[in-house]
This record gives sequence, C-alpha cells and structure tokens, in this order.
Amino acid sequence: MKKLFILLLLLLALLCSCGQNAPIDAESTTAPTTETAPTSAATIVTEPLVPVVEPTLHTVSFIAAGDNMAYYGNVRDAKKNAEGTELTYDFRPSYTDISPIVGQYDLSFINQETLMCGDGYELSYYPRFNSPRELGDAVVDAGFNIVGLANNHMLDKGESGLLATLDYWEKQPVTAIGAYRAESDFEDIEVVEKDGIRIALLAFTYGTNGLKLLAGSETYIPYLDSELVARKVREAEELADLTVVSIHWGYENTFKPNEQQREIAAVIHENGGDVIIGHHPHCIQPIEWLGEGEDRTLCVYSLGNFMSEMAQDYNILGGMVAFDITRLGESGKASVENVIFLPTVFDYNRSFYNNHIFMLEDYTDAQAKAHGIAYYGNHTTLDRLVGYVKKTIDAEFLPDWLKEE
Repeated sequence: MKKLFILLLLLLALLCSCGQNAPIDAESTTAPTTETAPTSAATIVTEPLVPVVEPTLHTVSFIAAGDNMAYYGNVRDAKKNAEGTELTYDFRPSYTDISPIVGQYDLSFINQETLMCGDGYELSYYPRFNSPRELGDAVVDAGFNIVGLANNHMLDKGESGLLATLDYWEKQPVTAIGAYRAESDFEDIEVVEKDGIRIALLAFTYGTNGLKLLAGSETYIPYLDSELVARKVREAEELADLTVVSIHWGYENTFKPNEQQREIAAVIHENGGDVIIGHHPHCIQPIEWLGEGEDRTLCVYSLGNFMSEMAQDYNILGGMVAFDITRLGESGKASVENVIFLPTVFDYNRSFYNNHIFMLEDYTDAQAKAHGIAYYGNHTTLDRLVGYVKKTIDAEFLPDWLKEE
C-alpha cells in the first residue's frame, strides 16, 4: 500500500512538469516570416536636397570729371615740363595726384573741352581752342577711358579740326562720344560692357558758339533738343542695363541750374535715363536724385572745371563724381549706388606755372592764399573753397571729411 502511494505521487509530479512552458532564449528568437518589421525613421529614403545658389552681384565702378581746357599758361607749363625729354609737351605732372584715384575705377569719363587737331593746325586758346595732342596722351595716362567731345568749342577749328580731333581719339584706348562722322554713327548708340553690365553712353551740347557745319556736311553734332534726347534715351534703355547721358548746358559762372537744365533733366528721367553728367558752367552745381526707388535718376548739373586757368576762385574749384553700378543676378534693372562727390582744385602760381590738380582734401590754406588768380587781382582761402562745396553739394553726396563740423 505504501509503495502504491509513492508511485501515485511520482506520477502526479511527472504530469505537473509536462504542463510548464520551456524558457525563452531572446537572442535566438526570430520574427515570423509572414510579418514585416516596422521601418525606423533613420531608414526613410528621401530625395536629395537641391543646393540654394545665391544670385551674383555684378558691380561696375564709375567716375566722371568736368571741363578739361588748356589755356596758354597750361601749354607753356607743359612745354617747360618736357625740357630734357623727347616730348614737346608734357601735361602728365598736372594729373599725378588724381591719377591713382581715377585708376581705381572701371569706367572713367572726362569732358575734353578743347580740340586736338594735330599737324597742320596752329595751337590756339580762348576763344577758339586747339591743344597739343600730348594733352590727350596725359588724359589717357591719367586713367580716363571715356572722353566726351560734345561742347561749345567743338567747331573752334571748323569741321576739319573736329574730324582731325576724332582721328586722334579713335586711335586711343578710349570710347569717344559726342562727335560723329555721320548721323548714322550717332544713331548707333555706344554701349560699353563691364562685369556683365551693359552701359549706354549718350552726349549732347546746347550749341557751338554760333559756328555751324557747312551745308551738306555728313559730320554730325548732337545738339540739345528735348524730342531727340527723349528718343535716344528710350532707345538706349532698350539696348543696355543703364544709360549715362553727358550734357553741355547751363549758364556760365553760376552755382544754380537754369530752367533748360531742369527741363532736359526731367525729360531724361521720364524716359528712363539713369545718370546725367553735366558740364559747361565752369563752376560746380548741385547733385540730386530725380524720382524715387528703382526708377530714380542721378543728376549732376555741373562738375565745374578740372583743368582751366580762368580768373575766379569758383573757377578753380571742380570735382569728380563717383558711384557704383550694380545688378543682382543675370537679368533685371541695374541701379546706381554709393554716390560721392570728390572736390578738386586746379592750382597754378602767379606766373601760370606749376599747373596741378589737387584733391581739395589735400589742399592747404597757404596754397589757396598763394594761388595764381592773384594775377587777375583775385584771392581766396581754403575755407572759402570748402564753403562753396558745402553750400552747393547736398551732404548726402559729400565725403566724410566735409561732413565734419
């Protein structure tokens, strides 16, 4: 009986052990093949990102100077400078201070007011000018690469003198505007391109001192006319990203633009012109914006004299206007930025020697008081010259040193 009881206990223990689950080995267990494991965020496949390309900022720097005129004293001084050299005349010393500045700019304009007819023409001075071609050489050496020829003295030696002057400039590394061998040349607007920006160049003059081309002449002079200006500015805007207009206009020896200047400036602005560079008054006149925003026009009414031996102290004061032409990307309208007026003084002694263009910033009161205008019975001071600039040019366009009190 006892044996039977023990046997029953063993049988019961065996039955209980058969009902237990086997231990699970986590490392050896695999997921059922009929189910798909969820995908983690790290394994999501996406399209590659397209890099953002910033548009290129295109920039062209531009500087412009006023009236460059050679009087008798200028030529005599250049002849003295050339002594002991192979040259007959050397005007380059007059430009040594401004040349490093001009050379920093991509495009550099000067109003060359006197003819350079060359062999077969006598040198002459006021009222009908003809200068040595060495003056042109000095202008090129100083860094100028756009030369304006539309002015009231361009027929001082008749049509032949103008064409002879063109002969000279066409051989130089410059773009000459404002005098044309034929009307078709005028109609074919001059466009220069730098850093992908196309800049159209136009030039006009109010007159030629009563001198006229002979009837039937093919030579073309762009006289100032509102309808003509409007048409050419519209055409230029179609050809280029920006239009610069050089104009000989205004009354001499006055700091204020006259009614015609303002009317023509408005015509240029209304037809899309971007920059107006004025000359002829022989003293500086205001700089202002016409319009607002993207369609505004920079108007420089007069840059005054650059080289000249005229009698008054406001005649020895001139300047250069500098600015950047910018365009973002490969299309769209170019704009004018960073405008600054850089005043200059043309200095000479009482014997009309040592002709030199100084930056007003570097000019001294002693130099001003010793200026050669004393020959005419006139005198000036540095404060007087600085005063002309501050009263005429808006502070927006002045260099920092002139904004200081």
